[in-house]
Amino acid sequence: MILIVTLSWGMNYPIMKYVVTYFPPVSFRALTFMFGCVSLGIYVWHARESLYVPPHERWLTFKLSLGNMVLWHLGLVFGLTLLKSGRTAIIGYTMPVWALLASVIFFKASFNWRTSLGVALSLSATYFLAREEMSHFAGQPLGLAVTLGAAIAWGTGNAMMKHVKLSISSINLTFWMLLSGMLIFSLIALVFERRDWRWPHVLEWLAVLYGGVVTFAISYVAWFRVARKLTPVTSGLSIMLVPVVGLMGGAWMLGERIAQSDVYALGLILLAMAVVLMPTPQKAT
Repeated sequence: MILIVTLSWGMNYPIMKYVVTYFPPVSFRALTFMFGCVSLGIYVWHARESLYVPPHERWLTFKLSLGNMVLWHLGLVFGLTLLKSGRTAIIGYTMPVWALLASVIFFKASFNWRTSLGVALSLSATYFLAREEMSHFAGQPLGLAVTLGAAIAWGTGNAMMKHVKLSISSINLTFWMLLSGMLIFSLIALVFERRDWRWPHVLEWLAVLYGGVVTFAISYVAWFRVARKLTPVTSGLSIMLVPVVGLMGGAWMLGERIAQSDVYALGLILLAMAVVLMPTPQKAT
């Protein structure tokens, strides 16, 4: 599941960057939410699964959708209009740091040396990848701010995902989150992008299909299963290769340059994953 999420979300960054450069960003994301809902709804209908949410869990499901889906993607699509796709992925995947802090602040969680070291290595990787872009960040403070805010919202939502209890399945949860995202993004697009809207061309429709079916319907189900099984920091660090895939995808699809610092960051990210995910040896009894 981690491999599916890593590859699909990594390639999603250059694909989104290509589309939002020419197409209204909120409208694009609203369309992907719609296709994700429809795809997941067809699967649920075919598998004869239930989409019922108990009344006492409906407000909690909506609150989870705000951080994990709405605020995260709202900041992301606007950040992509101002920053490179690979660099946007780097900022977005500071998420494990905010997940750790949210767990400590709101849920009184503790962290050991392994999670602390993993976070430190990830931040070091972020530093290497962002160092050459500091001039761009200085020129695009709004892009940095909205993307960082999106990462904080996602990290907080990821911490909530682990520390709250829901009886519904990951597929059920994903469907209602996508539906919440579709309704909110459609409303925002109607208010702010109505004059800019146009019919997507073929490549943009392919990007919408990829975002709706692969990025949302398939990968979010896999991600929520991972997020509900692992700790917030571990689940976040386990997909730290996403910005690396995003960087390589940006170089391949958009001609974005890969620097030597990207190679250093790749090593640090792999080391962070090993530190956090390696099983702890059990003492003999």
